[in-house]
Amino acid sequence: MNRQHQKQNPFSGGKDPLDDYLDKAESGLNESRGEKPRIPRDSRFKRFLKVGLIITAIFLVFRGVGNLPFAPFNSTFTTITTGQPSADLLDRMGARMTEMGYGEFTHDQLRELRSDGLTATFVSQVRGLGYEDLTLDEAKLLAAANVSSTFLAMMTELGYDLTIEDAVRLRRGGVTANYTSRVHDLGYTDVTMDQLIRLQRIGVTTNLIERLQSEREGEISMEEIIRYRISNQ
Repeated sequence: MNRQHQKQNPFSGGKDPLDDYLDKAESGLNESRGEKPRIPRDSRFKRFLKVGLIITAIFLVFRGVGNLPFAPFNSTFTTITTGQPSADLLDRMGARMTEMGYGEFTHDQLRELRSDGLTATFVSQVRGLGYEDLTLDEAKLLAAANVSSTFLAMMTELGYDLTIEDAVRLRRGGVTANYTSRVHDLGYTDVTMDQLIRLQRIGVTTNLIERLQSEREGEISMEEIIRYRISNQ
């Protein structure tokens, strides 16, 4: 056979030219549509396998961390993952409460205290502010009224010698240390606890006090502010 007339059979090996042409045409059409190239099945399987391996590794790492003998982190990890304090955390809380003279507690009793917002840290902080004779019932009252140790410390700094009952009454009346401080900054450093509660109850803001001071050139008493607010409600 003459070499000049010898033709290669398109189906004898390799890719069919027609199929190759169609593949290229389809690829160009997908690109013009903004479509992403199809991911081969084997590539998708590899990605899935990689994600699975990563998830498994993370699970094994955290499982190992949860068994570490480092108590503070272990307790925090257990609390975050289960929503409940760990036995170790309860043991340490119970030991601290016993050390402060509040007796022995079961884990159920400690969980109940924590659900009421009462922790050994909170009790210790309040006692550190001068309330060494704080009873457990008083501590529960403070926690229930959302009286923080910061509130007690700031009110003491502002010159108020609060009893437990005073602190509870102020917080239930909506009084905050920040509001009290701002009232003091406006010149009313002798504002009483009863006045603070009354100011909150009738909605006297520090902006209102500033406006009235501006209108009266600063010559306005706290009682006048209260009367003004009542008469203009």
